[in-house]
Amino acid sequence: MSERTDSQEPAIAILRDVLKYAATTGANLGVERDSLADSWLEKRLETSLIRVNPGLTLASARQAINLLRQAAGPDLLETNERMHSLLSRWVTVEEAAPLPGQPPFRRSVRFFDFENAENNEFLVTDEFVVKGPQRERRFDVTIHVNGLPLVVMECKDPADPRALEKAAGDLLAYQRADTGAPRLFETVHFCIALARHQARFGSVGTELRHYAPWKSLRPFTQSQLRDLLGREPTDQDELIACLCHPKQLLDFLRGFVAFERKGGRLVKKLARYQQWEAVRDAAERAANAILGALRLRGGVIWHTQGSGKSLTMLWLALRLRRDPKLENPTLVIVTDRTDLDRQIATTFRNCGFENPVTATSVRHLSQFLKGAAGQTILTTIQKFVEDLTSQSTRRIKGALGDTHNVIVLIDEAHRTEYGVFNARLREALPDACFIAFTGTPIAKTLAKFGSYIHRYTMPQSVEDGATVPILYENRLPDLAVWGKRLNPVFEAELAHLTEEQREQVKKKEVTMRRIAEAEDRIDMIAHDIVRHYRENFMEDGFKGQVAAVSQKAAARYYHAFERLMPGKVALLISDPPKGEDALWELKRQFSNEAAIIEQFLNDPPDKLALMVVADKYLTGFDAPVERVLYLDKPLQEHSLLQAIARVNRPCPELNKEWGLVVDYWGVAGFLDQALQGLQEDIDPGEVLIERLGNEAYSKLRAAHCDLCECFPAGLTRKNIEPWLEAIEPVDRRAIFLARYRDFYKSLEQLLPDPRALDYLADLGWYRRVRKEAENAFCEADLEIPDCSERVRTLLDRHIRGEEVIPLLKPVDILGENFSREIDKLQSPRAKAMRMEHAVRHTIRVKIHEDPVFFEGLNERLERIISERKASRLDDVAEFRLLGELAREMRERNQQAGKQGVTPEQLPFFHVLQKVLHQDAPFNVTLGERSETDIPKLTNVIFEDLKEIAVIDWDKKEEVMRDMRRAIKRRLRMDYSIPADAIEPLVASLMDLARVHLQR
Repeated sequence: MSERTDSQEPAIAILRDVLKYAATTGANLGVERDSLADSWLEKRLETSLIRVNPGLTLASARQAINLLRQAAGPDLLETNERMHSLLSRWVTVEEAAPLPGQPPFRRSVRFFDFENAENNEFLVTDEFVVKGPQRERRFDVTIHVNGLPLVVMECKDPADPRALEKAAGDLLAYQRADTGAPRLFETVHFCIALARHQARFGSVGTELRHYAPWKSLRPFTQSQLRDLLGREPTDQDELIACLCHPKQLLDFLRGFVAFERKGGRLVKKLARYQQWEAVRDAAERAANAILGALRLRGGVIWHTQGSGKSLTMLWLALRLRRDPKLENPTLVIVTDRTDLDRQIATTFRNCGFENPVTATSVRHLSQFLKGAAGQTILTTIQKFVEDLTSQSTRRIKGALGDTHNVIVLIDEAHRTEYGVFNARLREALPDACFIAFTGTPIAKTLAKFGSYIHRYTMPQSVEDGATVPILYENRLPDLAVWGKRLNPVFEAELAHLTEEQREQVKKKEVTMRRIAEAEDRIDMIAHDIVRHYRENFMEDGFKGQVAAVSQKAAARYYHAFERLMPGKVALLISDPPKGEDALWELKRQFSNEAAIIEQFLNDPPDKLALMVVADKYLTGFDAPVERVLYLDKPLQEHSLLQAIARVNRPCPELNKEWGLVVDYWGVAGFLDQALQGLQEDIDPGEVLIERLGNEAYSKLRAAHCDLCECFPAGLTRKNIEPWLEAIEPVDRRAIFLARYRDFYKSLEQLLPDPRALDYLADLGWYRRVRKEAENAFCEADLEIPDCSERVRTLLDRHIRGEEVIPLLKPVDILGENFSREIDKLQSPRAKAMRMEHAVRHTIRVKIHEDPVFFEGLNERLERIISERKASRLDDVAEFRLLGELAREMRERNQQAGKQGVTPEQLPFFHVLQKVLHQDAPFNVTLGERSETDIPKLTNVIFEDLKEIAVIDWDKKEEVMRDMRRAIKRRLRMDYSIPADAIEPLVASLMDLARVHLQR
């Protein structure tokens, strides 16, 4: 298998043959481009603007292009945001009047025809070359639409175990000035990582952990795509067929992008497939309802907690607003909590949504609805429960008249009792379309709002990586209020009653709450929570939330925690009843809710570790850093599902693999009932996974056995070399790394349970093998960290040192200590293996500094490896030849003096020598000069370039033009070089200048 034949060529084929793109190569586009530093195909862009904007003059087209270029700035993501705003809308240009004497007029110019995709030019380029500030980059597959680059694809060999990791890493590197060509990405919409049977997409600035799969085939079916391809579609085929479908690519660009600022940092967000499908389905449902094609005017979107419902609402609002069939509808967005109202309003404003306004009363809503069409009105249900009476309902209805063009979007439709409110709002807006969003639907949600429009369940979300799995622990059953018996500590509170009376009282919630609030019980659980939190989460930087049954219980928990871990606990409660002075004092102490939540999200655990909550604060905010919920209150149905979803938000920066619910109340027994209310066949075991159960240990034992099978039996741990030799082939190493990850994750879930401690020694050894493999084969496993701080502490505490050779350090092959590190190895195979990978790694990272020299070494390296694989070289001979390559690399600078140039001039000398020596492939005439003059030519060209170079010269086209002229002048003055040789020579020398002459 290979990158080109198994990934790159199939990607181009589906774009060309199935999606009907025009196809070309980077070499063929050379005649269209004035400079390789400019990734825009300006002639095509000019032609497209005139085609998309009938009557547009060439001068105005060029004016529009200049306005787009002026959006560029020093920060790539900021530039991408500004350009996206212009590309998804328009720019305004000033055109000359058609008749003399008339004033000029202004007109809008669109860069794409979003309504008629066939009116745009879609071009796929194989090997598109762009010059960056320091080096030239060759992009595997690039898509230009109307001459502007919108998609960049990086293809990798499907056999490479780190194919997607490397592809995403390369795409990020290409966006940096020091390692890539960032100007290409100023207009890019999709960055796509491909490896045939694996495919992920992201955008500018997206890191590997945020690249997402695409599981929608629309507009194709599986069988249609199979017929078009003539084979079974791969993941790569499916992603390209959908995301790069001409109509859908432009649709995505226009309507499924959001730029948000978090903590002062700009983030670009793209819709995931479930959001894209839901928005399109909901818009179609709304359009059909408004146009009278459906009797049912609305429906329900069920997307599990943590899957981005606020952005889905945003993108749906954008789509509804832009649908010409709906004639600019009025959107009413209703939530049942002020904090959700604020969150959605902030999201809309941050993403540039037009004119969101907030209605604070029925009268206010009525005034907005009577205003101009096309408004977005935000409100909360609480503002209407009291004053949305029959009389006010009739007043709204009478004032509005026809309401067929009103669409009501309701978030978290299950939470508050929508009965009376829903009925009266429907009476006020009889022809409006109602679309409900929920993360935990119940039967009455469907009854009120209609059938499902789209579903995205908890198991689907976990499978896609949109959320993490939720584990479950039942702690201290003797303290469980709903358990089979109460702790004797609390039986005393009921001692004065008869047995029959006691049993009756135990069933009453008020008494259950009184027992749950008992100080002795809370103090005992608080001690358990602190011990559990410190053993499992604090070292790794995660936070915990404690959900109490009441405000009084929450206050008692807070005081208990303050005694155990002072200064690391916060409390959030609603306004207490009058007369509760102690509660009011705590409420005032923690009155700045926004600041407390911000501290919980961003400060380390030694500043704030636990948040105690009651009432609405259990589900009031998203906290990816929260990994554990300590639950001590009764919950059922959707409230239970919402609560446990508090811990399912991914936190990749802390390598959060799962969240945990620790149950002190006994609510897990109600999970079956809660899931039945979803009207979906979901196994409770898929929602809450027992953390320390038999299944978890069976999984650990299986993962351990699989990992051990990667190595031959009988290997001793006193010598690591045979272990490395066993995983030298790339396919075996891929299997080892995958199995190591599975074993580590299974063990990390169970630690510090005593039964799991038995596996720590093996984890310590295989961790050593993995680390040494990274050094020996010069590659890092970025998909999983070395191990968490918590696991590292356990390893240090429980594992004694063994007599093994020290780990080889990742010493630079060019350094003085490399030979000593090699000498530590015992077998010839281990030495040759270490040397081979060190040489390969050094060539890979250094080749841009001196391409001619390192390309020559790489060719020799490949010949040596081929000879060894053909058994024509033994390990000793291979090691000797590889050592010669290493020696040449170390002595490279010493060769500069022998050639008559300085070390920094040596790469330039190598390029000139390759072209001008007597065996060069070009018909170069030296005239009276000889090859001994090449060092002199190197010196004068280098000094010319050095003199011309100014600060940031690689960003100034006029300076680069002067440098190219200087090179050509010297070459033509001293040598008679034909045109077909001089241009590539100038390009190569300029690439070296970007590397060696930066200022």
